[in-house]
Formats: sequence, C-alpha cells, structure tokens
Amino acid sequence: MSPSTASGIFARVSFIRPKEVAKLLAPLLALGLCLATDAALPSVYPSDYSEQYFPAFLRIVLLLYLACAALSCWFKAVRQRLLHFWGLLIAVFVLLTFLNLQTVKSGNFLLPYVPSPDQILGAIFGNLPTVLDNLGGSLSLLLQGITLGGVAGMVYGSCMGYSRFFNYWLSPFIKLIGPVPSTAWMALAMVLAPSSHAASVCLVALSTWFPLSVNLSGGIRGVNKTYIERAQTLGASHFFILRKVIYPAVLPNIFTGLFMGVCFSLTALVGAEMLGVQSGLGWYISYAEAWSEFDLIYSTILIFILVAFTLITILFKIQKQVMKWTKGAIQW
Repeated sequence: MSPSTASGIFARVSFIRPKEVAKLLAPLLALGLCLATDAALPSVYPSDYSEQYFPAFLRIVLLLYLACAALSCWFKAVRQRLLHFWGLLIAVFVLLTFLNLQTVKSGNFLLPYVPSPDQILGAIFGNLPTVLDNLGGSLSLLLQGITLGGVAGMVYGSCMGYSRFFNYWLSPFIKLIGPVPSTAWMALAMVLAPSSHAASVCLVALSTWFPLSVNLSGGIRGVNKTYIERAQTLGASHFFILRKVIYPAVLPNIFTGLFMGVCFSLTALVGAEMLGVQSGLGWYISYAEAWSEFDLIYSTILIFILVAFTLITILFKIQKQVMKWTKGAIQW
C-alpha cells in the first residue's frame, strides 16, 4: 500500500467523541470479563465437564465486535448502531457470565432444568444436521401457510371492504371463525384435510387470513370516496380502482395485517406441528420435552426467537422501502 493510499484511508476516519469511545469500550470490557471468568474458573458441574462451544463462541463474538468497532471509525452508521445497543450488549454479556457461573462453574442451578450456555450451544452445533432439518421443515410449513393465508386475506378483505354485497355475506363468517385460536381447529383440520401437512398449513394460514382480512377491509372502507368516484367518472374498471387507487391508500393496513398475521402464525406453528408432522421446531420442542432434554428445549426456543425476529425484520424492511412516504406505521 502506497503512503498516499494509507493517508487517504486515515483521512476518512471520522471524529469520535470521548463519550462515544467510552460507550464503545464498555461492552468490550463486559465481554472481556465474561471471557476471563470462563477461562479462570474450572468447570465443576457436572464433574469432569469440559466446555467445547462457549469459549469459542465468546472469541468469535469478540472478533466480530472488534471488527465492527474498527469499521465504526469510517462508517457512521455502524458507529450509531453500536452506540444504540451498547447497554443491551453489556446486559447480554453480564447475563451470560452470571448463567455460566451459576451452572457449570458452581452447580447452583441444577441439571437438567437449567443447562449451561455451553450445553445450549452444544445442543445446536452438536446436532446441527437435525437442527437444520427441523428448521427447514418449520420454515417450509410457515412460509406455505403465510402465503396461502396472505392470498386468502387479500381476496377476502378486498371483497368485504369494496362490495356491500360480499360484506353482508362474508363478515359473519370472519366474526365467528376469525377470533377462535387456530389450534382449536386442530381436530377438524385433521378430519377435513387430505394429509397432516395440509392440515398444518391450513392452521397457519388461518392465523394470517384473519388479521389481514380485518385490517384490509377496514382500510378500504376508510378510503376517501371522492377518489373512487373520480376514477369511475374517468371510466376506470373495478380492478383498476383496486390496483391503482385503493391498494396504495391502504398499504399501512396491509402491512399491519401482515405483521399481526406473521406473529399469530408463529404461535400457530407450534400447535400445527403436533398434527403428525415429523420435523419442525415445534415438533422438536415436544420431542425434547418428552425426554426431559432441556438443553434442546432452550436451544430450539433460541432458534425460534431468531427466526421470528428475522422474518418480522424482513417484513418491516419491505414496508420501509414500499412506504417511504409515511412515518406513522408500526415501527420495528
């Protein structure tokens, strides 16, 4: 690297205030404390237990944080992210330290009910093929159900909101069926569906259909009638009015319904995977519970949290791109 190139790189380093430096270093100190206590104290519970995953996990997190801290000198967005989450990062590292001390380092929290962080990580990476198989099964079932429920919700909500005739005949069904939890329909789904997989997909779809239909129909009824009348005066068809006038106006309602539908679908997924499905995160939790393998339960719940957070984050990223003109929608 030539001296001019190096000087150019360092010239782009943005100024970091001392207060910001302190906030960037505080999580690093908390992570260092976690690493130091794990390395200094022997593992005594269970007897002769040897950690395999937790020390490596902490070192990987340390390297990632150091890389992000270095990038924050050049990229203000990275620095703002680290400064925003600095308190939460400290809390996470302190919690990991406390849990590690109370489990494998002392045995104050007894097995199998409270496994150590190393055992939870071992349940994931030690059974990675099984975990990936169950994760793939849940994602496939969830996405199929959300897609089916989303399409049904768009059609049902559009008919209810746009047509008085359809609203008269369709609204009683959604008022009677929609509020009922999808898991209450498990027995009926098993009888009517051609397979257990189809029954599970229908239960997840039902959880998406209801909130999307209600939000969309309510949004359509709230659209200014002047816009519709002007479009009709110009000879626009009903399909054109829906596509160009109504749907752009009710985008906040659509994304609100999708947000609620995804949340309800994640809840329904666990129950849906009890209908004879042989893979999935919900099925895996039931299996681990039957054998009292709490490390599998905790690890699967952790994966469930990451999946839910990722799906909802993607949904709101799409909303942010599609609805750049609004700031009043649900924030994530």
